[in-house]
Amino acid sequence: MTARRRGWLIGGALAIAAATAVPVAVGAAQRTEGAVAHRKQVLDMGDSRIKFEINATDGDGGVQVFIDADQWEKMSIYDPNGKRIFTSTAKGRMAEQGGTELFLESAEPPFTEVTLDELLDRWPEGEYRFRGASLEGDRYEGSWELTHDLPDGPTLVFPLEGDPPQDPDDTTVTWEPVAPPNGSPIIAYQVLVVEDGAEHDALPTVALDIIMPPDATSLTVPAGFLLPDTEYEWEVLAIESSGNQTLSSSFFTTAG
Repeated sequence: MTARRRGWLIGGALAIAAATAVPVAVGAAQRTEGAVAHRKQVLDMGDSRIKFEINATDGDGGVQVFIDADQWEKMSIYDPNGKRIFTSTAKGRMAEQGGTELFLESAEPPFTEVTLDELLDRWPEGEYRFRGASLEGDRYEGSWELTHDLPDGPTLVFPLEGDPPQDPDDTTVTWEPVAPPNGSPIIAYQVLVVEDGAEHDALPTVALDIIMPPDATSLTVPAGFLLPDTEYEWEVLAIESSGNQTLSSSFFTTAG
């Protein structure tokens, strides 16, 4: 104890009160600064989407969900009526590191089991809200407007299943343009050329996946991608402005 502090004590009760007031004030200031430093924030998500994918060739459909946020511990989705329809919570080692991206695709029952109208009734139009929590206790918020604007499946022109084998160094796939559904413009076509049954479990498919502009109706497969004497499936997805997409698919083989 310093000589100055001893002097305050000798001075009586008033000196004691004055001396003890200093650490109390300092402690309160420290707690206030700590509260500011750890104040929870509401953060926007990098991605929060929900959309329909319809397969015009196979006659089925479902929904796809995309989530992206930094080091989240929990994520939930709420339908337009405020009902929670999905929750994902990180546990154990994953909770120590946190999640970032998440892609979820629903089952796609054939329309003979769940009709398109029943699918749309199950997933009503409106705002779907995404809510989450980060490892630091911050809140994540996002939303997406799900619509029932479903494009038609593109009409594939060439090559089609049963056509003669294609030149692996010179193959062009073509399709017809798709009209806007309910006035919602087509914003892109996604084209995939896929070889199934690859040799490695860690690489089950080999795929060419390209986004084409909305006025495109053909794509020349880059030389070197196609192998000789091989069967490929190719798909074209028409994507409208809210993200809903409808695909058509066919097969072709390459010459040996």
